[in-house]
Amino acid sequence: YCLRPVMVNIPNDEWICAACCGRSNSQISFEEYSDNLRGKHYDILKYLGIHKKYKNPGEFLTANAEGIGLFSLHSQNAVKQRAISQQVQAKHVVFDVGNLKFIRAPEKNDWRLPTPLLSEEVYTSSILSMAAAMQYCGMKSYSLDHIYSGNADESMNDPALEVDEITPMSKRNISIFQAYKQNTREGVFPPIEIIHDENFGFGVKALTSMPRHTIIGEYLGEVVTMEQSSQSNSDSLMVLLDTGDPKTSLIIDPTRAGNIARFLSGINNRSLMSKRKVNVRTRRFFMDGKVHICLFTSRRVEAGEILNYDYNAGNEGKDVDQWARTGFYDTSNFF
Repeated sequence: YCLRPVMVNIPNDEWICAACCGRSNSQISFEEYSDNLRGKHYDILKYLGIHKKYKNPGEFLTANAEGIGLFSLHSQNAVKQRAISQQVQAKHVVFDVGNLKFIRAPEKNDWRLPTPLLSEEVYTSSILSMAAAMQYCGMKSYSLDHIYSGNADESMNDPALEVDEITPMSKRNISIFQAYKQNTREGVFPPIEIIHDENFGFGVKALTSMPRHTIIGEYLGEVVTMEQSSQSNSDSLMVLLDTGDPKTSLIIDPTRAGNIARFLSGINNRSLMSKRKVNVRTRRFFMDGKVHICLFTSRRVEAGEILNYDYNAGNEGKDVDQWARTGFYDTSNFF
């Protein structure tokens, strides 16, 4: 059997990989796929949904030079203070500089907005890795919001139906999360690179240091019912809403659409050393009457670190029946 990377679930169809069953495209490695996409700036920007704003990565830096300048090492603090002082509504958590949004004065428990990459070369490499990884996995589209599919519709995403309590999010963090989504639409992505290893599979590497509570992304994909998800081969399913009923509980499946959140690595729950590598957390919350899942750094992350989180966070203390209902991701075979 083909077990590189490790097989994490029982396939519904073939037990052998594309290379062994003779598919023509099976000979292409991720590195080769990335090389083929390199230089195709318009295709990358189109896949990420920002091709109407910028023709190439350099235009992103040029169009947002004023805002990006606030992150430069050569930028004086007075520049940021002046930008803040120009805002009429001083009570607002975020403020605008051009098309980008910034946090006015971060507090201890605030989420942080990702810092834009300042180099055209590094920014280009980052978005190339994101687009290449998603397309290589067969994701037909990059999404900024959930896509409801099959028997699931948006009206079913009702926080009041959740069997477990969802702790309300602070208004400040709601504003910051909304600012994050707006910045993403402008082409500001987390300072990360998607990497691939034939033994470990995909992972996410930090390209710059990030303070604690920096937003990495929202877990997005096609939203299906838990009942429908049983037909999926995906190893990246995430519970969005648990109503106690498989027909109405909702699962996020990023197989065909979504973003880079699916590529973050999981830790081995049976290894204390592995647990110490956790540097990202997930948080379910509701906004505008819908449940969302945010991934953010749980501590300061340095450049070069691989982003890891606990796939089974929140399952501590649950009994076997609860695990059977909500799912437990067996990570005992993780490195």
